[in-house]
Amino acid sequence: MKEHSLEVLEYKKIIKMTAQRAATKIGKEIIQNLEPVNNAEYIKDRLEKVSALKSMIVEFSNPPFGGARDIREDLKKAAKGSVLSTTAISRVRNTIRAVFELKRYLNGIKSNLDPRIIEREYQKIYDLCSDLQTTPSLAREIDRCLNEYNEVADEASNKLRSLRAQIESIENSIRDKLDSIIKSKKYQDILQENIVTRRENRYVVPVKQEKRNSFDGIVHGQSASGLTLFMEPMAVVRLNNQLREVQAKENVEIQRILQMLSSKIAQSENIIKRNLMIISNLDSLAAAAKFSLDFDCNQPEVNESGIIELKKARHPLLGEEPVPIDLKLGNDIATLVITGPNTGGKTVALKTVGLLTLMTQTGLHIPAAANSTISIFNKIFADIGDEQSIEQSLSTFSSHMHRIRKFLAESDNSTLVLMDELGVGTDPEEGAALGISILEKLQEKKATTIATTHYSQLKSYAYGTEEVENASVEFDLDTLKPTYKLIMGVPGGSNAFEIALRLGIPEEIIDRARSLLSEEEIKVEDIINELNQERNRYQKLRHEMEAYRNREKELKEKYEKMIKEQQQKHEEEIQAARKEAEAIVTETKKEAKRIISNLKGKNYNQRSEVDRAQTSANQDLKELSQVLEAENEKEEAKISASKFEVGDQVRVHSIGRKGEIINIDQDKKEAKIQAGIMQVTASLADLVKVDIPTENEEKQLKNYRVQKSQHVSPKLDLRGERYEAAQYKVDKYLDDAFLAGLNEVEIVHGKGTGALRQAVEEVLEKSSHAKDYRLGRQKEGGMGVTIVKIK
Repeated sequence: MKEHSLEVLEYKKIIKMTAQRAATKIGKEIIQNLEPVNNAEYIKDRLEKVSALKSMIVEFSNPPFGGARDIREDLKKAAKGSVLSTTAISRVRNTIRAVFELKRYLNGIKSNLDPRIIEREYQKIYDLCSDLQTTPSLAREIDRCLNEYNEVADEASNKLRSLRAQIESIENSIRDKLDSIIKSKKYQDILQENIVTRRENRYVVPVKQEKRNSFDGIVHGQSASGLTLFMEPMAVVRLNNQLREVQAKENVEIQRILQMLSSKIAQSENIIKRNLMIISNLDSLAAAAKFSLDFDCNQPEVNESGIIELKKARHPLLGEEPVPIDLKLGNDIATLVITGPNTGGKTVALKTVGLLTLMTQTGLHIPAAANSTISIFNKIFADIGDEQSIEQSLSTFSSHMHRIRKFLAESDNSTLVLMDELGVGTDPEEGAALGISILEKLQEKKATTIATTHYSQLKSYAYGTEEVENASVEFDLDTLKPTYKLIMGVPGGSNAFEIALRLGIPEEIIDRARSLLSEEEIKVEDIINELNQERNRYQKLRHEMEAYRNREKELKEKYEKMIKEQQQKHEEEIQAARKEAEAIVTETKKEAKRIISNLKGKNYNQRSEVDRAQTSANQDLKELSQVLEAENEKEEAKISASKFEVGDQVRVHSIGRKGEIINIDQDKKEAKIQAGIMQVTASLADLVKVDIPTENEEKQLKNYRVQKSQHVSPKLDLRGERYEAAQYKVDKYLDDAFLAGLNEVEIVHGKGTGALRQAVEEVLEKSSHAKDYRLGRQKEGGMGVTIVKIK
């Protein structure tokens, strides 16, 4: 793209605003180096990634990038064999931690969502991060050797621990001797103060200048005034010498440790560098997603056919609540001529189209409705604003012509040309004629063109030429203010006479001015007025239609509510009747039992007839109960019909078959069931959810657990395993222990550095099988064992 076009369309401001939302230095660099491209596949892919990250941020918060540092130079130095400073190694450590946190963030989302949702919504992000690789051993080694203050820790080596213990012992001895000196009455008149300080890394005391010959020691400096000498007592010279020797050994050991860490970093250079670029690229996409959220942007549809269809588009640099515009180009409209009064929004509309096109071709979302469309162009030319050049002796007109000459020479069918105030700066008639000729030439070259103008001749040209369309910015004559709305298909009037009249210019002057207009100009104004009247009439009809639709919607909602209330009342009455029937059946059973008992007691000879009557009555009551139960089941199925989802295990009540729902048609209230090798279509009201396994399934599960329990040990020994391999074994073992029906298991990880224990705890925290866990008691193995209770 031409640098001039990027500048006048304020593209760099959008890039800067996006870069400010990046969390890492390299992420900011990636955004700052972005430029519009014409590769459709790249643009679509980047737009989709921004959409995926935008959704991810809304649903699960911002991805963690905070720890990542720009360690490119540190990695280069390590690769060349240089010894990295503790600060540089700390930067590497922070970056390694950032990778770990990002992987944990992504794994957390993946574990909580259906794989189908991941594939549909976030797969591009997971593909981008598929090569992320943690380096736990390097992280542990750095953590062991460096403390949180970026100092080499005592635990870095046994030798370092020993040397620092010696240093501490010698320093204590020195302080004891010096304390005895400054507290001694012998030296009270000799010392300036009773304090111990350091000069040239040696312990000294302040001695009065005039008493120097009375104090046995070595001078290492003096105060600014010269009244105090800092002297090392001879009693501690030997100890100070010892201290320096041990400190020198300490420095050598520290250098050895830093060399070792630098070497390990160099060995992992490729992994760390790849991780750094992945996390930086993801950060740049996340910054674009944050910009999209902050400015209410959406992903546009992309084409290469010159079609632009903006809906509710806003210029992102206009501040709060800019007036959105709708604009359409392409297919049967190759050229758009925008007219209207000054400060009405013509230039803003022009810039909005250009800037949103550049943003799309950079892979950024645009501040417009989600169903907006942007075409990809190989070239975008913009001639906007009055840019006189004093150095080149170019007037306003000459400056415009100088740029338009280049547009005409280089334009083709994949070019977007934006021209503000076409033909301005010279005689109006000549400027208008030249403007028409320029538009004709660009149309001949099949360029997509938008031009703003005040000239009536250009309005007439657009009105009567194929593939050229008028548009205008609206002006409210009542308030004498622009509304900034863009109206497609209608040229804009200058409204000069109406505005002048409302501002108090006498009507006779306005009438005289009208009489001076040419027939062509009057004809154009009449056409504009006619079109505006038609538009106003159409808007009035549209508002009336919307009112009718709103009334229709209100009535529909009212009647649907009434129908729902009637249905609910009907269901309540049925439920009450059913409960009453059940109560009658229960009471009838009791009464029948009492009567038959009395009959049996009174006449033993008729006992057989009584028994037959009892059997018949019981059968009738049983059938009546079954009918009531069946009705209850159907009613419950109707109530819960809307709760069925694809994947539910159900039983088809009418045929007694079990299966899985593979499709639901809510309109027909039907579901397709996979029952074994058969597919059955059944009414939702005929389905019952199956939550409890049948007796046969329970028996199979028990048999499986018995077999499993014979092969699963209640103890898992992880000693000697690597971090990630141990986590995999623990996860599988918990599954086996659950299926085997074990209540409690023992995981042996040893004490060591605690890394394996941490690996086990991470798995237990996420496991659905672990009810509780604790470290072993002393007799169970103490901190080297974790006891787990299985759910």
